[in-house]
Amino acid sequence: MGVERKLATVMFVDLVGSTALVSRADPEVVRRRIAQYFEHVSQCVTHHGGIVEKFAGDAVMAAFGIPVAHEDDAERAVRAAFGVLDAVRELELEARVGIESGEVVTDDADSTFATGEAVNIAARLQQAAQPNQILIGPGAQRLAFGRLELEDIGPIEVR
Repeated sequence: MGVERKLATVMFVDLVGSTALVSRADPEVVRRRIAQYFEHVSQCVTHHGGIVEKFAGDAVMAAFGIPVAHEDDAERAVRAAFGVLDAVRELELEARVGIESGEVVTDDADSTFATGEAVNIAARLQQAAQPNQILIGPGAQRLAFGRLELEDIGPIEVR
């Protein structure tokens, strides 16, 4: 079993206010909307060449560059994130997104499961994002530079 290091871009998406949604709506309606949310996120990710790594609660972790890397993986992740926010808006939900690129470690047995600092930073950026906001880490910014128009919001505190 070999361990492999790769440059990848990681994206975390999490629903905003899902607890409030669950408490005030019919459970079947909520379940259907959450299922649609997961479906839309998965479609946006795969459409842009990424893979869905895992679902945890109402959060989704996706990776771009695993198992196959593309020179524009960071850009693909950002474009997927915009697609996700559009889809979530149509469901009358809100999400926050964090994206970071960096070296991740995968192994042959489970080539889709990645670990590394980029994973941790993307998760923290997602937690720090405002509703319907995409926060992009420094690694992803460098890779997407010149390909996307990004707004610098200055340094943010991540736990």
